[in-house]
Amino acid sequence: MKKILIVDDEMGIVDEVRDFLTEEGYEVHTADTGKDGIDRIQVVKPDLLILDMKLPDMSGLEVLKVCKETQPETKVIVNTGYVDQKIIDESERLGRDTFLQKPFDLERLRTEVDRLLG
Repeated sequence: MKKILIVDDEMGIVDEVRDFLTEEGYEVHTADTGKDGIDRIQVVKPDLLILDMKLPDMSGLEVLKVCKETQPETKVIVNTGYVDQKIIDESERLGRDTFLQKPFDLERLRTEVDRLLG
């Protein structure tokens, strides 16, 4: 079973995405801070990371950097409600696989998850 880690502090989004992906047959883990996300990356070793860029304790870019340094095979979907071209470009440079702007449609998310985890 493929493992997905969601790192996001918006619990409504986390709950909705977790329930949706669990129904799709994935093992889903969550974290609501960057530090917890980094810790969970090391323990869970996810196949896919769904990562918010605005976290309460650090930038999602820091989490992305650590993820790619320690688990380079992990696919990454970056999402944010605040479109900032610098963040989009930097996340691409750090190795994200795709970008979704919040709010995103669950069907679009399914398409991206299926494409990345194939």
